Amino acid sequence: MEIICLIAYVLLLVYTVLRILLDTDSTPKTLAYLLLVFLIPGIGIIVYFAFGINYRHRKTDSRAYEAQRAIDTDFLKEIDDTTLELLESHRNLIGHFEPLVHFLRGLGQEFLAPVRLSLLVNGEEKFPEVLRVLEKAEYFIHMEYYAWENDVRGNQIKEVLLNKVKEGVKIRVLYDDFASSKIKKNIVRELEKAGVLIHPKIRVKLRQFANRLNHRDHRKIIIVDGKAGFVGGINISDRYDNSIDTGLYWRDTHVKVEGALVNSLQRHFIVSWNSSAPEGLSFSEVLFPGIKTDSQYGIATVGQMVAGGPIYPVSNIMLSYMRIFTLARERLYITNPYFIPNESIINALCQAAISGVDVRIMVPEKSDSAIVGAASRYYFKELLNAGVRIFLYKKGFVHAKTVVADTGLSVVGTANMDIRSFDLNFEIMSVLYGKEFALQMETMFLNDLEDCSEVIPEEWYSMGIGKRLVYAVARLISAFL
Repeated sequence: MEIICLIAYVLLLVYTVLRILLDTDSTPKTLAYLLLVFLIPGIGIIVYFAFGINYRHRKTDSRAYEAQRAIDTDFLKEIDDTTLELLESHRNLIGHFEPLVHFLRGLGQEFLAPVRLSLLVNGEEKFPEVLRVLEKAEYFIHMEYYAWENDVRGNQIKEVLLNKVKEGVKIRVLYDDFASSKIKKNIVRELEKAGVLIHPKIRVKLRQFANRLNHRDHRKIIIVDGKAGFVGGINISDRYDNSIDTGLYWRDTHVKVEGALVNSLQRHFIVSWNSSAPEGLSFSEVLFPGIKTDSQYGIATVGQMVAGGPIYPVSNIMLSYMRIFTLARERLYITNPYFIPNESIINALCQAAISGVDVRIMVPEKSDSAIVGAASRYYFKELLNAGVRIFLYKKGFVHAKTVVADTGLSVVGTANMDIRSFDLNFEIMSVLYGKEFALQMETMFLNDLEDCSEVIPEEWYSMGIGKRLVYAVARLISAFL
C-alpha cells in the first residue's frame, strides 16, 4: 500500500511540475512554485492548484469570455468609433500621449470619448454625490462593487435603491461573493425582495473553492441612465468616509464621469452582468444613449476606459501602466496602496527616472497587510538607485490607485500594482487626457505629500541585514498572493 501511495504521489508531483513549467509565465513565480512543491511535500501541490494555475490561458470562466466577445461585437457594430475624429480635434489635449490612444484602442478596442469629470477625494466627497445622482435616476442603475458593508453608508445606498425600484427604475447590482459576504443575509435579501436584480460576480461554492476564490471582482463602478458614472478606489463602506469616525483616516480617490465615456463603462459592466446573471443584456439605445458630442457639456477632456481580468488574452492593466510610464517626459506621480511590481513595471519606472523624468511614488507607511507592506519595500532599492523618489503616507492609510503624468494625463481606477490586479482580479481604470483635470490630480498629489515622509536613499542603503532579509522573504511569499 505504501508503494502504491508513493508511486501515486510521484506521478502527481511530476504532473504538477509539468503544469508549473508549461503554464506559469513569470520566471520568479515558476521558481517559487517549484521550490514550494519540493520543500513542502503535499501542501505545496495543494497551494499551487488552489492559487497558481494561469486561468487566463485556460479561460475557465468561459461564460465571461463569451459574454465579452458578444457585447463587444454588438457594441462596436452599433457605436460609431469616433476615436480618430476626436484625436484630430483634441490633439492639443492629448499631446505626446497620442501613442497611448492607439495602444489602448488596439489592446482592448477602447474608443476615445469626450467626458466631463468631477474629482472626488475620499468618501466624504464621493458618497453625497453618489446618493444625489442615484436619487435622480429615471431609467436604470447599474452597480458593480468589490466590498459593500452593512453600515451607515451601505444602508443609505440600499435605501435609495429600494425607493428607486418602487418608482420603476431598473436596478442591477453585482457584488464580489467573497469580499461582500457579510451583506448576503441582510442587504442582498432586502434588495432581492424589493425587485432589485442582484447577483455575485463570481459565486464561491465549496467545490469551486480552489479555482474561484483566487479571482475577485475588484471593480467599484456605478452607471446611472447611461449619462453619469463613477469609478475609482472607494468601496461602499464607512471606513472610506472620514466624516464617520472609524478610528483610521482613509485616503482614497474616485471620479464622476459624464458624457460619451459612460458608454465604455457600461460596456464593461454588461460583460460582467452577462457572465453572472440569468437575465442577460444586449445592446439598446436605452442602455447606450447617444451621447456623441461634447458641446452640451463644454467638455475639455477626452478619455478611455481600460478593463482587465482573467478573461482577457493579455494583462491589459499592467500593459497600460507600463505604456503610460514609458511615455512620460517630465513628471510621473503615482499613488498605489499595494505596490508589488513585476519586472516590466520596474524597468519602465527606472527607464523614466534615468531619462530625467521626475518619478514619485506614494505608498502607505503602514499597510493593512504586513506581507504586502514588507514585499513592496524589497523593490525600493532598485527604484532609488534609478532616481525614483518614494514617499510613505503617514496620516492614515492611502488606498487610492492614481497616476498623473506631465500635467496632461490622469488615471483613476481600481487596479493595484501587483500580480493580483494584473492577472487575477477583474479591474477597471479610466485614462483621462486633458490639462485641466490633470492639474487637479497633480495638486491633490502634492497636497498628499505634506502628509508623507520621503525615503532617503542613503538611509535605505544602510539598512540592517535583518530588515533586508524580512523584505526579501516577503517578496518571495508575495508571488503566491
